[in-house]
Amino acid sequence: MTLLDVLLDAVREAPGQTVVHVRGDGSELTVTLSELLDDALLVAGGFREAGVARGTCVPLFADRSEDFQPMFWGAVAAGLVPVPLAPDTRRALPVWEHLGRPPVVVDAATASLTDGFPSGVRVLALDALREGPAMREPAAAGPDDVAFLQFSSGSTGAPKGVEVTHGAVLANLRQIREASALCADDVVVSWMPYFHDMGLIGTHLAPLAARARQVKVGPMSFAKRPRLWFEVAARHRGTVLSAANFALALAVRRVPDEVLARLDLSAVRVLLVGAEPIAPTVWRAFAAKTRPAGLDPAAARPVYGLAEATLAVTFPPPGEVAAPLVLDRAALSGGVV
Repeated sequence: MTLLDVLLDAVREAPGQTVVHVRGDGSELTVTLSELLDDALLVAGGFREAGVARGTCVPLFADRSEDFQPMFWGAVAAGLVPVPLAPDTRRALPVWEHLGRPPVVVDAATASLTDGFPSGVRVLALDALREGPAMREPAAAGPDDVAFLQFSSGSTGAPKGVEVTHGAVLANLRQIREASALCADDVVVSWMPYFHDMGLIGTHLAPLAARARQVKVGPMSFAKRPRLWFEVAARHRGTVLSAANFALALAVRRVPDEVLARLDLSAVRVLLVGAEPIAPTVWRAFAAKTRPAGLDPAAARPVYGLAEATLAVTFPPPGEVAAPLVLDRAALSGGVV
């Protein structure tokens, strides 16, 4: 089994399952898993036609989720090592230099990003890669081969590139599905970016492995209009949400009470909160804020992970209500709670 098998098996078992991409204006594009695979194989064929050697690390820049997914899977199918990065020249340039100045892949919205790169950078446009011909036989890989390069979020220091192997990501996907009881009946509604491990692994790869429906809101759309996340979750009867502490605080500050009062979030069974330290005051304020919408306070679950461990490390037992503890730091460092 390799990472590509996650997509291939999902297409075999649930070809009509969908990924819904929500645009900033609220409009939606629905793509079936079968259509995603077809698009990815076109991109993979484009990589081969472009002569990109197997094993090459290729930075990926995409503004829209419907562009990132075939870009990512196309690179995997072609035997490349995708490197999802934030579309920020200042942050991306050192990574590109560190990787030995490889070709970079852009969608239409991020094409100008490379204007800040040195002359001579090879830019592969997604639309050109999609011209194919489609790859008929995806590249083979083993469990110890690197599936993709995931840069840490930099929460505790400079971002680090983590070589995620096929075996490691498949193992963590199994753990995530078991710990969260993720299944084909779930609807995962997320705004988290795919260049972040919680966004890519937690809200795309794990739902794909579980055959769950995915509904994706753009990160900037959420930042500009946080209510969109809740409106989309209510419209699609979302059952699994995920967020960071700052997103809970943003929702408390900027989503009007009357908006939440009109929504029904009672279908949400799990709200995974991670990616950064969690403030108990924000946790309580968010629970109070969303109660009129029917969001069960017990649905919120604090989780911990890090890119160096692929993603997920700790999950609380299902049904356990999170309660903050105040600990003595000095005693804790000596092993005493």
